[in-house]
Amino acid sequence: MLEECEIKPRNIRSDSTAKSPSKLDGGGNFTDYRWGKFERHQKENPNMLAAGFVDGRLIYIFEFSFNEPVFTSRLREQLEDKFPNGDIKSRYLRSASFMFKHYKDAESLKTIYIESKQELTKAQPHITGPFFNYLMEIAE
Repeated sequence: MLEECEIKPRNIRSDSTAKSPSKLDGGGNFTDYRWGKFERHQKENPNMLAAGFVDGRLIYIFEFSFNEPVFTSRLREQLEDKFPNGDIKSRYLRSASFMFKHYKDAESLKTIYIESKQELTKAQPHITGPFFNYLMEIAE
């Protein structure tokens, strides 16, 4: 039987010339999000896969259930801010974002993949401090 899943990858480029380049924080986002899609996700409860890459090299994959309370609360908060009275035709929340802190305590959280400590150390400049520390704790 196939399971529903949503994959939310992030790729950080080490050659970024941005003044404040992005860093991996365990997060991801839903693009063009609306209440209708949120409600469908709640009903289907897909497995969420949050993945992080640096220059296309896989650093981690975490899995958790969509219906984890802190996670859905984060999405609901953003939708309520954008659409307090429900969906509006042809309008979308361009990016409903989340970070590791929105699922780190989830009962359903599983580590699917994590780089070795040696490889994590190489990627450290591209990972936020607290998230890097967590990755190092669980890596081999």
